[in-house]
Amino acid sequence: MKKVLLSAALALAVAGSWAFYPNAAPAAPGYLMVVGSGRPGNESYVPEIVTIMPDGKQQVQRLSNVKPSSDRSTTDVAVALHHAELLQVNKLVAQGWRLVSVAQSTVGVGATTETVYMMERR
Repeated sequence: MKKVLLSAALALAVAGSWAFYPNAAPAAPGYLMVVGSGRPGNESYVPEIVTIMPDGKQQVQRLSNVKPSSDRSTTDVAVALHHAELLQVNKLVAQGWRLVSVAQSTVGVGATTETVYMMERR
């Protein structure tokens, strides 16, 4: 009887102390942006993907292997840029980010195309 009572008391003490065990802090909520930028038809421009973290830090991934050589390759460059964007977004989703919105625009006289992916973590 003493062994059963001692085991029950020990189990209760372990369960009670586990309630005060420090948990890993969840990742801070916030927003992150992935911006894919390309200028089709311009041989001197290298498309890039910029990831802007919640704290403002930026990570730039230049896609130097994607080079437009003529107007006919414009579609190939756009597809390669979107492929790289998709890989980055999927990598972030695997890290716990959730896609909130996507916006695409064409800006300026060189027809710079930008795709902005807004992501959040709760």
